[in-house]
Amino acid sequence: MFLTDPALRRIAADTNDVLPERLWRHDTATLDPIGDLARILHRTARDFTDSTEFLDQDLARLADLATASRQGLAARAEVHVAGYPQALTDVLTALERHTALGAMLITAYKAWRNHRPIHDGNERHMLLYPASPERGVATLRLKDPRTWLVVPDAEAASAFDVPYPDRVVGEVTETDQGWAPTAYTDAKHRQITSGMAYPLPVCGDLASACRSLLRWWHLRHSDAWRNRTPAQLTPAELAHLIS
Repeated sequence: MFLTDPALRRIAADTNDVLPERLWRHDTATLDPIGDLARILHRTARDFTDSTEFLDQDLARLADLATASRQGLAARAEVHVAGYPQALTDVLTALERHTALGAMLITAYKAWRNHRPIHDGNERHMLLYPASPERGVATLRLKDPRTWLVVPDAEAASAFDVPYPDRVVGEVTETDQGWAPTAYTDAKHRQITSGMAYPLPVCGDLASACRSLLRWWHLRHSDAWRNRTPAQLTPAELAHLIS
């Protein structure tokens, strides 16, 4: 899974910026306004991560008490669970603090980001669905000036039910008509015309082109494939590929 850091996950959900690490830490030692923003962001991110852990613990404790309450209700049609009101109060208090820290985190991140452009270079990371880190991340590696190799993380592979976590699932090429995906799992297959690489319909944007690759491999490994090529799919199946 790519976004395991709670602060980076929250930033991705709110801004669609997928960072491989807390990049602002490189600015925390500089004595200028960008350094000031980086230090504020660093402290806030650390507090937000701690808050995530504490809230998770409080919710787990409340869940255990709720399970005991349900068991008592089923057995005796009554509920007597010591500590339940306090556990609920702890969750609500922790949730209020977590919500405030989340807002502070995004404000601090945007302030730092406004003064610190991030250059992707030959590799970039992208949510497969905007504002939905739980649907996974695609890592894009530059193959040539208009073509990117696509590598889904484990969360994306699970979300699309494909057996290729952290592996190349194809490439996407920017054309005058949009983004053209080609599905393959081995670079050698790209040069073979015997059904080892699968050109897919052109998509309107980069994210949908990456999703198209994963949807194809999901179909390719399902009973619905029936040895068909993309050209042999139904209109409904093609529309689903590019959605």
